[in-house]
Amino acid sequence: MEKVKYQHGDLLLKEIKSIPAGAKKISIGESFIIEKGEGVHTHLLETKGVEVYEKEGTLFVKTGNKKVELTHEEHGKQILEPNRIYRKEIEREFDYENMEARNTQD
Repeated sequence: MEKVKYQHGDLLLKEIKSIPAGAKKISIGESFIIEKGEGVHTHLLETKGVEVYEKEGTLFVKTGNKKVELTHEEHGKQILEPNRIYRKEIEREFDYENMEARNTQD
């Protein structure tokens, strides 16, 4: 079972061993919005030495040889470790009244 390496509000980053085959590299600038919350808040990833990939709607982040900042207006800053690969997920909650699972939102 995979463990969550970082939780940043509703954003989860799980460390994985490799980028899946067939994932496509995304062209990014100096920063990358990895997730938009409600309203104007965003989870922003500093991208110096970072590669971002996408496969079937799932994002993967590969950090280079330096620590990387992940910031959000409400959740502050977290530092991602260098030389790691992460899969982005969104925290889910279960609504017992409607008997359904759904993604949470910041």
